[in-house]
Amino acid sequence: MKFKNKNHQAVFNGEAHKMNRQDDVKMAVLYLLTADVQLWNASKKHIKKGNIDLDSIRVKNSNLKAYTLLCVAKDIACGTCFLSLHDLGDTDLITPKMFGTITTALKIRRYGLNGNKNNDEKENENA
Repeated sequence: MKFKNKNHQAVFNGEAHKMNRQDDVKMAVLYLLTADVQLWNASKKHIKKGNIDLDSIRVKNSNLKAYTLLCVAKDIACGTCFLSLHDLGDTDLITPKMFGTITTALKIRRYGLNGNKNNDEKENENA
């Protein structure tokens, strides 16, 4: 699993340890929330007893990255459509590094934390 940096990895692992690591949706959302310092600072008080209250998270006066990652987290958890495929293809909105973060979260959602490259290879064979 790719992390933005060692801090992202440490915060994610510390929080994931307190949650049900088998809940792929929560792990994907947590991965996104811990990927940006401003977003994490706004989010951490809304995680209690393994539950993430996405509706209570506010990213006032934050960067575009924090807001975008929060929208992706809501899309994964709630089935909303804040971000479109068109948005994902827009390099002015989604930098290549942020795209990597989003795709990692989607892989966590799809395959879980224990997912591996074999899942991708099998899908490529069936495409």
